[in-house]
Amino acid sequence: MITSADISSALAELGVKAGDICLFHSSYKSLGPVDGGAAAVIAGFESLLGKEGTLVLPTLCQVDFKNSYKTWYMDKPSDAGWLTEYFRKQPYVYRSNQATHSVAARGKLAYELTYEHTAGKPRLCPFGEYAFCDTSPWYKMYERNAKVVFIGVSMMYHTMKHMLEGMFLESLLNAVPDKARADEYRSRLMVFERFGEGLWPFYDAVAMQSALEAAGLVRKTACGNAELLCVEARPSSEETLRQLNTAPERYIGPEMLEWICEVRALAEKDN
Repeated sequence: MITSADISSALAELGVKAGDICLFHSSYKSLGPVDGGAAAVIAGFESLLGKEGTLVLPTLCQVDFKNSYKTWYMDKPSDAGWLTEYFRKQPYVYRSNQATHSVAARGKLAYELTYEHTAGKPRLCPFGEYAFCDTSPWYKMYERNAKVVFIGVSMMYHTMKHMLEGMFLESLLNAVPDKARADEYRSRLMVFERFGEGLWPFYDAVAMQSALEAAGLVRKTACGNAELLCVEARPSSEETLRQLNTAPERYIGPEMLEWICEVRALAEKDN
């Protein structure tokens, strides 16, 4: 049986330490039997992070996605896995107020990370323009270089990737001096109101994980039956953006790639 001490030991091998902000994505069943269940997994993280640390879990709401904003309320269940739903209902846990991509957090910076999820500057995103805005927990974790841990899942489940996709597109559009043409290309992108229509990069996260591993940015260990991965939010995000800018054809489909090439041609022509 895995214990909370085993969880702490595996996290320490990944470089997680006291005082960190730590977000994790997980498949609970991948660990195998856990002595103490979900509580032991959470305790394994928090005993290592200590009083100065902050634990964060995604509490996404994707069931009946098209009506997410109509049906959202702060106590709406998370459907991002058993551990996330267990954690969000625990004492002293703060949850951010956003319909599709909320997070739950406990620890020193929990309130600071969660309290103004939708207050900032909008960012391109098919899940709603405030899901990953500049006051969202996702961007704050990027700025503060949180540790991101994956338990029994690949970086296919790296929710922050959608923020990076939006940042990548914004950088391309901002380079076009002709704002009317930039807006024309912006209008072709997918938005929540017409999800499934229009263009969005949705980059190949498995291929990107391989690139991050090659760059030495992914740490690995094992706990029970699960493989654990860990990246630091800022350097891994910066390398992801570098990869998207220098070799988008490795990660992005042909229709979106054509859009990227056209926008870059506009920027070069006008400059």
